[in-house]
Amino acid sequence: MKEEISYIAKRYRKGRFSADKGWKRLGIAPSFRVRRMRIAAAIASFAILTATAAVIYRHVSIPASNIEIQQSIPADPKEVVKVIDFENTPLPVVVDKIEEVYGVEVTGLPENAEEYRLSLHYEGNPVELVETINDILDIKMAIKE
Repeated sequence: MKEEISYIAKRYRKGRFSADKGWKRLGIAPSFRVRRMRIAAAIASFAILTATAAVIYRHVSIPASNIEIQQSIPADPKEVVKVIDFENTPLPVVVDKIEEVYGVEVTGLPENAEEYRLSLHYEGNPVELVETINDILDIKMAIKE
């Protein structure tokens, strides 16, 4: 190890191990011209990438004027699907709410309708809702045609 240190000490010159001089010895001298070319190339690359991204974005985006929202609304109110909730509600109130929400008329309400109470969360059309209530309460209501 002592021999290695003395070898390096004899041959050491200031700047001998600098990166710039090493590149010069290899014939690749970093100069201002090369640096300017690198900066120009980086700026050109950035500009090209930005332009490419803008073109791609423009082709992918949909103009607002071409967007059409189509909503399928059944002509028959019996086919409309809605959500309706009842909590310990008397049957006449339930029927009134069904008629109001779905825009239909419910017939066949039992004589003792005030005695029936219903707790229900339902999502569907009024025909199926009335059938469900009929099954639960064992009654015979219907939607008027």
